[in-house]
Amino acid sequence: MSNQTLGPSVRPTGAGCEWSPTLLEQYHSQGYVLCRGLFSEKELQGVQDELPSILAGEDAEDDLHRERERSGAVRQVYLAHRHNALFRDLTQNAKITAPVRQILKSDCYVWHSKINVKDAFEGTVWLWHQDYGYWQFDGVDPRFVTAMVLLDRATVNNGSLMVVPGSHRWGTLAHYSDAVTTSYKQWCIEKQELVSRVKEEMIVHVTGEPGDVLFFDSNLVHGSGHNMSPLSRNTYLAVYNSIHNKPRPVENPRPDWVVARDFEVVPLT
Repeated sequence: MSNQTLGPSVRPTGAGCEWSPTLLEQYHSQGYVLCRGLFSEKELQGVQDELPSILAGEDAEDDLHRERERSGAVRQVYLAHRHNALFRDLTQNAKITAPVRQILKSDCYVWHSKINVKDAFEGTVWLWHQDYGYWQFDGVDPRFVTAMVLLDRATVNNGSLMVVPGSHRWGTLAHYSDAVTTSYKQWCIEKQELVSRVKEEMIVHVTGEPGDVLFFDSNLVHGSGHNMSPLSRNTYLAVYNSIHNKPRPVENPRPDWVVARDFEVVPLT
């Protein structure tokens, strides 16, 4: 079936936060696992309530970093895990950090965090890429796990994430710099790579409800379309790097809001 809206997913059971060997194997095989209902409505209410003030804020006043659409609408907000207690608690929650440690087989720190914003009828595309396509120039190896928490309902119409299962096993593909399509420069996979590898029936739309969490590999091929819906689609992404994968010195290092120099180990809470 093409354009699937359900991929490998699981509903949490029991009190433990660690994954079973079967679920870990699923992650390593597919490059992602979608955990349905990992956080309840009550658990997520606080961070949802914080969003309007965060999106309306100014960098100089709250030390967050915002990227904006050409219209001026917020596209991304970085550093919420440092400067907002509720997002910090979410980032340190064992429901996320326990499986991250299992995947990485080590302690970890926060590489960066960001709130990705797709306003109704306005949020623009993220072209096909691998996150390590950006990070390969930062003096690190691909030893990352990203946890994407849905803060709103994600649908095909409002620009839900699209992934290609198993594509992390292709290694890091050739990327190019696109500074034209959107207001934010993107590193995108070369078209000839996409044509040769990605078939229509391979694409999975990660649709879901608030509280669902997608864990995915830094070499997983993914992207998302324009928000053509009256529903905004906000997500929170916490990126965890192995403590053994601190950045090596590089020319022109990127700023701390995107490549953290704070290597404090994330505690289990």
